[in-house]
Amino acid sequence: MNNYINKIIDLYTKSKLEKPVKSRFHRWLINNESYREKEIALFHLWNQTYNVATEDTLVSFTSLQAKAQIYNERKSTRFVAWRYTAVITLIIAITSVYIFMSNDSPEVNYIEYFSDNNLTLNTITLPDGSLVQANTGTIILYPESYGKDTRTVYISGEANFKVQKNKDVPFIVKSKDFLVRALGTEFNVSSYPDETCFRVTLISGSVKVQQNNNPADYILKVNEQFVYNKQTKQRSVTQVDIYNATAWQRGELVFRGVTIKEILNVLERKYSISFQYKSKLFNDDKYNFHFKKESALTDILSIIKEVADNFDYKKTNDSYYINSKSQ
Repeated sequence: MNNYINKIIDLYTKSKLEKPVKSRFHRWLINNESYREKEIALFHLWNQTYNVATEDTLVSFTSLQAKAQIYNERKSTRFVAWRYTAVITLIIAITSVYIFMSNDSPEVNYIEYFSDNNLTLNTITLPDGSLVQANTGTIILYPESYGKDTRTVYISGEANFKVQKNKDVPFIVKSKDFLVRALGTEFNVSSYPDETCFRVTLISGSVKVQQNNNPADYILKVNEQFVYNKQTKQRSVTQVDIYNATAWQRGELVFRGVTIKEILNVLERKYSISFQYKSKLFNDDKYNFHFKKESALTDILSIIKEVADNFDYKKTNDSYYINSKSQ
């Protein structure tokens, strides 16, 4: 049985699968059947990924595991669904970090920071005094030599940057596909690997957004947001409400023109839970919501359920099972 499960997980991680297949895999992964064997297989995958990594990856899996609390040697008698989702998500995120750092010098040592799933936002003070406020599920890396010849920060996730001015050494944020350059400014970068869009929002100053292998660049003005849709490859620059765009920094949740699926994805990350539902349950209707700081998840779901009026749910441990209202 264990070899069989190992093969399934190994095949999943090495294959390009359609979204419905991925959804079925996730549902299989988090159900109670053979949960112990799945846990062992995932830990094996984690170790295997660690062993394949070379010094070129520049990331210490050991410290990331500790920060994410992926390893837990205590025996558990119950199945924690979000734990496996977190492992898969973190593997995807770290893989993205490897990809966009692969062309940089392997001689450089990096300092890494992981903001795990919790309701408390974290602020990092960089060596030059610049501040980085990281949203949940975010990986931040910067070289030990930061501030001398370079001020480059790598991101997978979302963070707000308040940059100290230094005309001689520009401040650069790199994601998997984009580079954001600033001198002295405040801006927000959202680059979650599991989200459809990459976003840069300018709060003050000026930034230049560049895409890898693309000569075009975009210079943003205050209150402008650059959006790149990974699926359609479309780019846009629009005026946005900065108060709403930075709501996460105040612990608030603001959704503007997003689908229920996108909302559930954010709630999973923020509250460390898992939603299980059929991929075709929700359509692409867009919704607007604003939830205040420390809003209870049950209250949020009740409001969304009332507005969408097409689903019911029940909670089991750390998982929420969502079904059509007619069922």
